[in-house]
Amino acid sequence: MGVENLVSDKAVRWNQDVENKLNRFPIVLHSNEWMKGTDYHYHPGLEIHMTLAGSGTMVIGKQVLPQTHRSVLVFRGKVPHQMISRSSYKRSVISINIDDDDTLALPSLHRLIDFTWIPDNTCLSFSLTPKQFYQIEDIYKELRQEFVSKNVGWERVVLAHVLHITALLQRSSSEAESDANSSPPSAGKKSDMVMKCADYVCRHLGEDLSLKAIAQAFAISPEHLTRLFTKEMGISFYQYVLLQRVAEGKRLLVEAPDVTISEIAYTIGFPSSAHFSRHFKTLTEETPTAFRHKMLWPPTVL
Repeated sequence: MGVENLVSDKAVRWNQDVENKLNRFPIVLHSNEWMKGTDYHYHPGLEIHMTLAGSGTMVIGKQVLPQTHRSVLVFRGKVPHQMISRSSYKRSVISINIDDDDTLALPSLHRLIDFTWIPDNTCLSFSLTPKQFYQIEDIYKELRQEFVSKNVGWERVVLAHVLHITALLQRSSSEAESDANSSPPSAGKKSDMVMKCADYVCRHLGEDLSLKAIAQAFAISPEHLTRLFTKEMGISFYQYVLLQRVAEGKRLLVEAPDVTISEIAYTIGFPSSAHFSRHFKTLTEETPTAFRHKMLWPPTVL
């Protein structure tokens, strides 16, 4: 039985919770949620669904879309959808409802809030490069902080962050379409090799991930692998490994507060806590200790 048949006979549930939240404020964020799939449902507005860890299959209307780390879906909530996953997966979701007539009071600004590039009855599916993923993930984190702090003007900042994310996704869609029209047939095979190596890195962060070791594991020359990574990912293989290790370090700093920074460093493949801290600060502009403190004990808003 196909995946689409798993939901075809189920009643579609209207997600009243999402509607209620969107009525209170037209942007709803569900950040860093661990889920074991969802029921078959629909709701107002648009949805941006990003998979952060794990995997599953999203059924949207008649589309069946496998989802893994760095997968992003953009679709209209009125299309019935369901995430099917055999195990837990981690996601961040933005729901947007800015079709309110009040926005027409500012027609010049309203033109900037453009979602006409999102199809009515189907879904846009993205597989982000590491650079794109971390850029959008950082915006998600700033978005979450605005929802938590609710400082003066937070609504405008939230809208700005959401528009930033949608603009980056629209650019990614345009670039992917342009590349598909201009790339030779062999380009897809190169991407397959790079993605296999990239996924291997994500699953083996605590092991030897030197260029030589990975090239040997995939029977490819180190020079060729370096060229492919730089072309397909926009960053070098070495930079990719660092980004993945630091990203996993950020996750563990928050989700495993009792684990020391030294233990985290060794777990994700750094030879010492000093080595981890140096690269962490280079990429995030703050130390692991400062990052953990900020995420676990955010400043109190009076």
